[in-house]
Amino acid sequence: MVAPGARSWARLVLRSRPMTLPDAVRQGPWLIIAPHPDDESLGAGSLLAGIADSGGEAFVAFLTDGAGSHSDAPGWSAARVSWSRAAEAREALRRLGLKPAPLLLGWRDASPHCRESAAFQKSVSALVAGCRLRGIRSIAVTWHGEPHCDHEAAAKLAKAVARRLRVRLYEYLVWGWTVPDLDLQLRGRRTCAIDVASGRPRQRRAIACHRTQTGTRISGARNPFRLPRSMIDLVARPRLILLS
Repeated sequence: MVAPGARSWARLVLRSRPMTLPDAVRQGPWLIIAPHPDDESLGAGSLLAGIADSGGEAFVAFLTDGAGSHSDAPGWSAARVSWSRAAEAREALRRLGLKPAPLLLGWRDASPHCRESAAFQKSVSALVAGCRLRGIRSIAVTWHGEPHCDHEAAAKLAKAVARRLRVRLYEYLVWGWTVPDLDLQLRGRRTCAIDVASGRPRQRRAIACHRTQTGTRISGARNPFRLPRSMIDLVARPRLILLS
């Protein structure tokens, strides 16, 4: 099965500025912001693994609790889904080689706060404080054009944090690879391509940790979410595209 956006990815690789893992390490420490537990593994898992294996530092912040994926499954309250997804995420990060515990911002799944709200500004302040504590110099977040409200909100949050700290801001793609006119939307964007082949085995093992999303743990929901095999196959790509 071919992962979505294969032709767009190939074209982006050809026009992107190459970045090595040592280059990425020198730009760190990194903060990776993920809208939900599993986006870190799908979209940036190979980068996180590569940074860790190269002696660099990276940290992860999760925007939402991810509790909305199986809201009506028998025996699975929102609190249980949230707890389980956080536990899966911690194990995924361990498999990627990260030691620090993630920052859980605790937004409700699929109910993003607007930029003007007190809750949004509180999250900005929490991330700014965490970044200063950890000496963050680069932030990566899901692309602002992704077809999901939480992914869009994560990008807005990251932009506010990066502006406050005056650090580098990159965007990575997850569901953005499914956008039909992706080439058109990314026309003119500066991009870099990182050789992350060495991190792919860790990334695959990390994705496997998210069992609530791969369909091997929760059953009985009327409209269950199950991560498509084609999305899992994003791990086969040897270069990660970052938008800047």
